[in-house]
Amino acid sequence: MNLIRKPHRFLMRRVCKALDFHHAKRSLLSSNALSDQEKALLDRVSLKVHGNDGMYVPFRARHYLSVGLSAIRCIEDVLNRSKRDRVIQFILDFPCGYGRILRFLRVRFPDAYITGVELDRAALDFCRRVFSVRSLASDNDFTQLSLPDKFDLIWCGSLITHIDEKAATDLLKFFQDHLTPAGLCVFTTHGLTSVDRIQETKKTYGLTAKARQELLSRFRENGYGYADYQDQNGYGISVVSHERMLALAESAGNWQEVVFAERGWDSHQDVYGFVNAE
Repeated sequence: MNLIRKPHRFLMRRVCKALDFHHAKRSLLSSNALSDQEKALLDRVSLKVHGNDGMYVPFRARHYLSVGLSAIRCIEDVLNRSKRDRVIQFILDFPCGYGRILRFLRVRFPDAYITGVELDRAALDFCRRVFSVRSLASDNDFTQLSLPDKFDLIWCGSLITHIDEKAATDLLKFFQDHLTPAGLCVFTTHGLTSVDRIQETKKTYGLTAKARQELLSRFRENGYGYADYQDQNGYGISVVSHERMLALAESAGNWQEVVFAERGWDSHQDVYGFVNAE
């Protein structure tokens, strides 16, 4: 009986997920919250979602798609406010995961050469097959990463949110080194909103009480707080002030901030837009 029930449960989960995304897409397309351009974008987005995609929470497909739309809004904002004429031909999505944002980038920039970078090999294989992108395995040490290309657009959603200050600085240096002369980089962080949530224990971000106190103590010291997840080394939760992030970005190279949007991504994470200095 178990041999019959297991495939049945798996099939039912797939059907439920497909229906969830179908209804979510239909609901968003009929929403007054989206512009006509956003609706046209969403209408063309692939709804293929890998079974291991941890960004998808059952029965929350609307949020999954809304986060992708929010990322595109952040990118459009940086494009509009950078005040430079540019063609987006080469794009880097780092980390790409299983394509929550990548599926929107592929539709928004259909002719671009897109590279997805990720630690998870299954995620890379999925993105390569489904979204027709080049995939590249990452490294935990960003100083060891090497790419022959430079990019007109780099998107980095929710990676600095999980690494310490040294790793964040190394990552920013990598990004600045891999921008074209007119290139722009858009990345997100946990900011003051997350600090408040942790202080008031409204959200623990998966950290123990001791780790949360360690993070807050370091944040008060210099504006960048970090603590590991339990039983994980070098991967956890970070929070950073706008002032501290500007200092780290300045140390990474000759570029300048054109956008800072507090809680700009999904009404949660802070958004930064940097362009190479002219």
